[in-house]
Amino acid sequence: MLDCEIFLPTAEDTFKAGARLGTGLAAALSDGSLALPCLITLRGDLGAGKTTFCQGLCQALEVSEPGEVISPTFTLANEYRGLVDIFHLDLYRLTDPEQFYQAGLDEYLLRPALTLIEWPERLPSWPGNRLDVTLNFQDEGRFLTVKSSQDAGQGS
Repeated sequence: MLDCEIFLPTAEDTFKAGARLGTGLAAALSDGSLALPCLITLRGDLGAGKTTFCQGLCQALEVSEPGEVISPTFTLANEYRGLVDIFHLDLYRLTDPEQFYQAGLDEYLLRPALTLIEWPERLPSWPGNRLDVTLNFQDEGRFLTVKSSQDAGQGS
C-alpha cells in the first residue's frame, strides 16, 4: 500500500485500509526491512477518518483493544501495546511549534516505536523517513493518499 491513492466509500473501507497498511508494516518489521522508530503522519479535515484508519492499523499490529484507539485531542498522546509500541499523537490543539517541545512530545519520536501523528502540520520539523497519509472527503466517501517521504525537514 505504499505510495498509493484509493477511494474509500465507507468508514469500514477506511478501517480496512488502515489494517492493510498495518499488516504490511508488521511484515516489514518481522523481516527486518523496517526499523524503528517509524513515523506515520495523518492529514485530513475533522471527521475525515484519521482515527478510524489508526484503529484498523492498530488492529493489524495486534493492539488488544483497537476500539480503545481514540484520537488524543485533549491528552495529546496515547500509548498502545501490540507487536510494537505505538504512540498516537494529536497536535490539533497546538498553536505554536514550541508547544510540541514544551509538552515533551519530541521524546516520542526518539523511542523505538511506531508513532502516528494527527495534524502533523503543527509539528515543528523532523528528520528521517516517514509515511504521509492523507484522507480527504470526496463525494460520499474519502480519498486516501499514502506517500513515503525520506529525510524531510518540515511538516508540510
